Amino acid sequence: MSHHLTPRSTAPSRRQLIGAICAGVAAIGAPGVLRAQSGPRRLRMLLNTGFSSPQSWLWLAQAEGHLAREGIELDLTPGSGAYTTAPRMISGDYELGYGDVNALIEEVARRPAEAPKGVFMFFPASPSCVAVAADGPIRHPRDLIGKRLIGHDTDVALRTFGAMCLQQGIAPEQVTVQSTWGGMRGLIQDVLAKQADGAFGYASTFTGAIATAEPALLPRVRFLNFAQWAPDLYGSVLMASPRLLHNDPQTVSRVVRALNRGLASWMARPADGLAALARLYPGTDLKAEGARMDATLRIELSHPETARIGLGDVDEARLRRGMESLARANALPRVPGAAEVFTRAHLPPMGERVRPG
Repeated sequence: MSHHLTPRSTAPSRRQLIGAICAGVAAIGAPGVLRAQSGPRRLRMLLNTGFSSPQSWLWLAQAEGHLAREGIELDLTPGSGAYTTAPRMISGDYELGYGDVNALIEEVARRPAEAPKGVFMFFPASPSCVAVAADGPIRHPRDLIGKRLIGHDTDVALRTFGAMCLQQGIAPEQVTVQSTWGGMRGLIQDVLAKQADGAFGYASTFTGAIATAEPALLPRVRFLNFAQWAPDLYGSVLMASPRLLHNDPQTVSRVVRALNRGLASWMARPADGLAALARLYPGTDLKAEGARMDATLRIELSHPETARIGLGDVDEARLRRGMESLARANALPRVPGAAEVFTRAHLPPMGERVRPG
């Protein structure tokens, strides 16, 4: 039943004012009543990039009503790269963000009071890679010594390449890195034309770009996956702003609970994630997004630690090792503490966590 308030020309009586104050106090003491009156909690969320299949946990959380049942409504902003999410959360005053945890580590190292904090680790393995020619001599990171690699300035793989080098005993200055602004397919074409020895990117993004444009190119490409060669690095994480964590921690827990249910649906029925994306955003290239999703499920979500702690959590010892490598490689002013970067206070209970495979 809905109620409409009609303006009156006369001032309320003292009895009416006391009644209104009592009703307000009662509503504050009854969260269900307060939520019904105020409507869903609307939060601004910055994504890593445009709408895509690796975010299927989000599309299913929306399509299946998990967010709505938690009283949450998300105002989504497409991002401009996973490495830009953490700094843009600060400058744009977003409550939530989804992007690369290594960029978050950099922000925490430099401005801890303003930086967001990770609350749910979606990708326990790094999605980054160096794409090289499959028929070429590069089969191991050490084969990159003396070679020239290309990529975008804000690409996660480029920004974490130094950490991968350190984990493999390579001096980063032994490899030439050149910034470029070409599309992902263009980067692959440059590599295959021998205009560069390798290209930085996500294996899933490269796979999707090639599958939709020139599928015949895919067998000609080999990926040096950071998930194999830099196993201490994590991937994309859900972040919450310091203000939201301090002022409304229950809302953070509700968001995590809803998205974890969306993740469980995606893991159980991957095709439903692709279908939900297509319904929400007509015009989605299903061929490209299907290939991208398959690569995401195979690489980013396949870390063995998930059998022990489930998706969403982190292994603190591993996180610390990755942070130490990143701090050395990127000359950070300090190595943050694990608790500064990630909190497990809002994670679902062990029995509700998703365990791929």
